[in-house]
Amino acid sequence: MPSTTLGNAPARARLPVAARDRRPALAALALLLVLVGALGSALVVFRSGDRISVLAATHDIRLGQTLGQGDFHTVRVAADSDVPLLRPSQLASLLREQPTTAIPAGTLVGPGMFTPGPLIPDDGVAVGIVVDATKRPSTMPQPGQVVRVFYVTGNGTSSANVPGDHQVVRAARVLAVGSGGSASSRSVTVLVPKDLAMEVADLASSGNLAVSTLPDDTKPSIDTTTATGATEE
Repeated sequence: MPSTTLGNAPARARLPVAARDRRPALAALALLLVLVGALGSALVVFRSGDRISVLAATHDIRLGQTLGQGDFHTVRVAADSDVPLLRPSQLASLLREQPTTAIPAGTLVGPGMFTPGPLIPDDGVAVGIVVDATKRPSTMPQPGQVVRVFYVTGNGTSSANVPGDHQVVRAARVLAVGSGGSASSRSVTVLVPKDLAMEVADLASSGNLAVSTLPDDTKPSIDTTTATGATEE
């Protein structure tokens, strides 16, 4: 039996091996990519932690209402926000201003939502009307809502001596609501055009006015300074 040994076997052919001179460059590139990724992640973490304190509405704020500290609370937001927002250090000055619009609870508040000046335009007058339970809805109108002002007789019924449908002001914005001097009466301050102010004041002094609440999207005959000169079509 012929003997074979490994030593006598012909050498097996081998494929050429690629040069390894590129491996250091690839390793450097991989390290660079890792460093860039790490820096990007660190930047995201850093920016997400860069936050500031701003003011938000604690509950619904009505147009023109008197503001108090309890109307606002502090929240944290990203520092790079492009929207101008009010900071807690501005709260004291904010309480001397008035909302120019209704602000829903939780809304971040900005300077454009408030005004330091009066809400009454030059062609408008604020008139107070005292109404008892027979001359207003069961749910009292609130500041910011719109009401219709009617002429009624002393016993709360419409007067046939008043022409038309007995309305004095078709749609008036409510500026304030307060006590009317008795348990059942309330004072409602409404914004009316100058040419109706004398009539409204005269009828109010004799107790001959009643109010009804209109839908929230009703356009008043004259509005606050956020919509000066607006008229009902």
